[in-house]
Amino acid sequence: MRTITDRVAVVTGGGSGIGRATCEALARRGADVAVLDVSEQNAAESADLVRSIGRRASVHTVDVRDAERVQAVADEVVEHHGACHILVNNAGVTSAGGFEEESLDDLHWIVDINVWGVVHGCRAFLPALRAADEGHIVNMSSMVGLLGLPHNVAYSLTKGAVRSFTEALRAELVTTDVGVTVVFPGAIRTNITNAARGTHAARLATMGQSRLAPLAMRPPSSVAKRIVHAIEKDRARVTVGPDARAVDLLTRVYPSRSGLVGRVTSKVKT
Repeated sequence: MRTITDRVAVVTGGGSGIGRATCEALARRGADVAVLDVSEQNAAESADLVRSIGRRASVHTVDVRDAERVQAVADEVVEHHGACHILVNNAGVTSAGGFEEESLDDLHWIVDINVWGVVHGCRAFLPALRAADEGHIVNMSSMVGLLGLPHNVAYSLTKGAVRSFTEALRAELVTTDVGVTVVFPGAIRTNITNAARGTHAARLATMGQSRLAPLAMRPPSSVAKRIVHAIEKDRARVTVGPDARAVDLLTRVYPSRSGLVGRVTSKVKT
């Protein structure tokens, strides 16, 4: 995009973590922000942060699994702000555990949020993005979208799907004024592990709260900074963190990449 100043940005999952940091980063670059989150309170807090920077903000409570509600919010955003130039599909959840131990309910839950949430966002907001003089979509994948991790199969499934979907969508929109970026963060300090499902969810949450977490995980602001840069420079893909970059390199030079990881995690998973 030529500029983010005075543009209207939509951020799903904007009430916390990477979403809140992205709302702040976009506001500091001069954007007004529509904050979308399943928690009205969290969204309102992010909106207050945007306003404290001197930009306009609106709050929209939405479960991204609900296609009709997402469409209604798209209409609300355009009515409130007059346009939509940037969409950041950030809302997401995670799970941990062996695939055979995953319940179908949990599999549907994670796919509905991580995959269908992205699809719903793109379908609902794309008309407004195309109607603007220029626009940009950012979809959040993960380093597991580059390398499917054993005992993290469901999450890998969703983030790999987001990767392929985003790459195809960018190619489809290449002749338009709408750019598309896929982001591959590594380990980031957010609350996503607290709501994780799966047989290893408790262990995942404990790891996220451990004393080593601040050393092993990067802050959400590091992702937000790269998102803003990607929008401004129309980057096709962004990796965030040394772990994500290492995984990206591994997938390029070592095709049989998951077997060794599986052997290691199988020894420590119980």
